[in-house]
Amino acid sequence: MKKFNFNFDNKFNINVKIVIFGISTLIFIYLLYLSIPSLYNSGRVQKVLSDQILSEFNLNISLSPDITYRILPAPHFSIKDSKLFILNSNVNNEIGELKELKIFIGQKNFFNKDKIILNKILIKNANFFLKKENLSFFNELVNKKFSDQKVKIKNSKLFFNNKKNNTVFIYSIKNLVAEYARDTGKNIINIDGEIFKIPVKLYWEKDLIRKHKILKANLKKINIDILNKSIFQKDKYSYYNEISILSSKFKTNYNFVKDKINFNSEQSMVRNTPIVYNGNIDLKPLFIKTEAQSKTFDLYYILKNSFWFNEILKAGFIFNENLNGKISIKSDKLLKNKLFEKISFITNVSEGNLDFNETILINEKIGDLKILRSSFIEKDDKIFLEAKAVLNIKELDSFYKKLLIPKSKRKDLKKIEFSFEFDTINTNFKVNKINFYNLKNKKINSEKIDDLVDGYVDKRFEYLNSNGFKNFLKEIINSYFELG
Repeated sequence: MKKFNFNFDNKFNINVKIVIFGISTLIFIYLLYLSIPSLYNSGRVQKVLSDQILSEFNLNISLSPDITYRILPAPHFSIKDSKLFILNSNVNNEIGELKELKIFIGQKNFFNKDKIILNKILIKNANFFLKKENLSFFNELVNKKFSDQKVKIKNSKLFFNNKKNNTVFIYSIKNLVAEYARDTGKNIINIDGEIFKIPVKLYWEKDLIRKHKILKANLKKINIDILNKSIFQKDKYSYYNEISILSSKFKTNYNFVKDKINFNSEQSMVRNTPIVYNGNIDLKPLFIKTEAQSKTFDLYYILKNSFWFNEILKAGFIFNENLNGKISIKSDKLLKNKLFEKISFITNVSEGNLDFNETILINEKIGDLKILRSSFIEKDDKIFLEAKAVLNIKELDSFYKKLLIPKSKRKDLKKIEFSFEFDTINTNFKVNKINFYNLKNKKINSEKIDDLVDGYVDKRFEYLNSNGFKNFLKEIINSYFELG
């Protein structure tokens, strides 16, 4: 019995050694097989890969001869300093500099060097250049069926340049994946990147069967989500856009007419308030015009969330000389304001500069407060709104009564000018200058009033709590009365 067990163990040990030897031999042979592409002629590989990329991905990439073959993490060719060109261009139109390109290949038949099978391509540290005249190329590229294999781009930049080749904006690509989803029949692009220092995630898809398109954008840092749908029906597209900002949602239908985009909305909400609007976008030159009507208008809500302006402006998001437009919002009910009842809120963008000039707050009895000029400035690492406004008084008695000024101290007055500064982070303001004008529209100069205003230079007021500002204004008006 013992002899039998000894022989069994011996045979078992022999079998284990044979198995280990067999596995080692197979691994060696497999690694040797994986090394075959390293023996390919580099010039031949360069041509075959270029042809395969063009055929499989519809990309015209000029590969450099700096080609290295590696086995890990999967068999692939690593190529330095390649160039991407527009397909079938009559001129040498370069649109991409690819510092590092990895082409992963299938392992089916390494013995046939003329039939290299591409699995996916990975582009790293690339610069892409997009111009208006190149948009048709990209549009054609993304609307054709993608390859069954993935294209990945990492740590790269997309430069959008104008006709003079000056950079308008840069989109930094952290990670991009373009692929064809065979189960749904859709081209899909997922991008994680950054524009104007604001992280932006993009998702785009096209249903190649029904021809519908969807674009989603998420700007988490400033609480903005964008959804754009292109629905193909009856041989033409209809378009729908939805923008969510904080707790507001703008739902817009639009269409293209030559060099103009017309749009309208009847289902949008600013917080819980319905708003309707319409307008157009002229494309040559670019100008956006919007007119809106809202049942109520909460100016305090805008000022309370003015950090949004701070983030947008510090990032330089709108500072573009090609960006121009005017947005007008009117409402007959101004919320949380004890002095004014109505508002015509104007937002102007001129060559990328933002202001609220011509905005008017209205009280039918007292008068109108109009923003004459305004601009955003940066100081102490914060964004401030500097503005000059004028209060045109309609009924003096109503004005003085509102401020609780006794009749014995009431004096003829036509208008008051204010220069003030609003802090977009702390949501408060201070007054830098006040000027009074009599019924003849003559400015009343007073060192006493100037000194009084200067004495409040460090005093800031809250919009919602108007008592502090009202007391300040009463003191100023009393000084105006004492001028005689």
